[in-house]
Formats: sequence, C-alpha cells, structure tokens
Amino acid sequence: MKTRNYALALATLLLFACGPNEGRENATTEKERPALGTQTEEQRQQADVLAKDTLNAVQDEVVKKPTPGASLDFKPFFENFRETITQQQAQEFNQWIDPERGLYLIETPGAVPQFTHVTDIRNFKRANAGARPFFSIGETIKDCKLEEVKALPTITCQGEDNNFTRQGCFVADAAAFRKNEANKYAGLPAQEEQKVYQTQLLVSKTVLHTKSGFRFHFGQINGQWRVLFIDLSVPCSA
Repeated sequence: MKTRNYALALATLLLFACGPNEGRENATTEKERPALGTQTEEQRQQADVLAKDTLNAVQDEVVKKPTPGASLDFKPFFENFRETITQQQAQEFNQWIDPERGLYLIETPGAVPQFTHVTDIRNFKRANAGARPFFSIGETIKDCKLEEVKALPTITCQGEDNNFTRQGCFVADAAAFRKNEANKYAGLPAQEEQKVYQTQLLVSKTVLHTKSGFRFHFGQINGQWRVLFIDLSVPCSA
C-alpha cells in the first residue's frame, strides 16, 4: 500500500511539473511567431536591395567593362563610323549598332517627333526626305572635322548656314540628351517609351554637325562604341 501511494504521489508530482513547462513552451512558441514573421519580411527587403544592387552592377558592367582589344578613343571610332556613311557601307555600318538595343532614328515630319527602331540600316527610309535611304545623308556630312567641346553650340535660327552659335562638327558629353523627353511626345507604346528612356541613359557622347543640324548619339556597350540614336530633325524648319 505504501508503495502504491508513493507511486501515485510521484505521478502527481510529475504531472504538475510537466504541465507548466508545456504551457511555457507553447507560450514561447506563440511569442516567437511574430519574430519569425518579422525575419521573413526583413529577408524579403534584403532580397529586394540585393536585386537592385545586382541590376546596377549589371548596368555598370555593360557600360564600363572593356572588351579585350577594344579601342575607347572616340575620335578614331567616329571617323570610321562617318566613313561607313559617306561610302554607303551598310554591312560595316550595322556593326556599330548594338544587336540587343538596336538604333533609334529620330525625325520630325510633322508636329511630333517620330522614332524608328532598326537593327539593319538598310530598312530605314527618311520621312523628312521623300523616303530616301539613310545613306543619302552621306554627302551632307562629308565635311566633319571633329572638335571636342564642353557644351554643344545652341540653336539661333539666324539663317541657313548660321543656325547655331558656332559652326562646325562638335562632340560633347551627352548629358543634355540623357534628359531629353521627346519620347514622351512621340505617341510610342508605354513599353517602347520605357525602352527608349533606358537606352538614352547609356548615351555618353553626342556629335553635332551644324550645317545639317544632325545629331549622333553614342554609348559604350561592353567596351565598344555603339550608335544608339541619330536625330535627323532639321533645325529651324518649323
């Protein structure tokens, strides 16, 4: 009898001992759940930051990473580029077009700018010049002795050969073009408008040929100079 009573008392003692511990364990688990949820949110935010950093790194890689043997000297590149136009060498010209981003040609045949996207220059016809081929501009830009300046000449519209504050062929940083918002008024689909904007951000050099008013916009992609935009709009024609 004493043994049975002792066993019963021991079982009761163990029951009371386990009960509070189990309650504490459950209570701790419930309290920890918000913490786990908070950690998940923090992990999501960290993943977003990492994704943005990765995107920025990729953009830097595209723009800045040089290809072995690539020339970063702009003037020799531009001279070769201009010769492919004056000599109407379509295949050679297409090598200056980035195959992924293509080339946007800008014209103003009416009240709003017109953007034409090509990857083969032979497919482009000039809206401002009776559907003539692109290489019809070759004779116009035959004379182009490139001069590097801090800022491009501004438009004056004072005469046929005096539409700019200075006359000649100039190259400068493309900061102004990167901020250009002409794409917003071209009636482009939203996706294409965004693509134009993203491509503009890659432009680093603008060449202005004052006699024609043509502007050529270039950027470095994987260390190679590429022509990203050509503006064939005629200044002071409105």
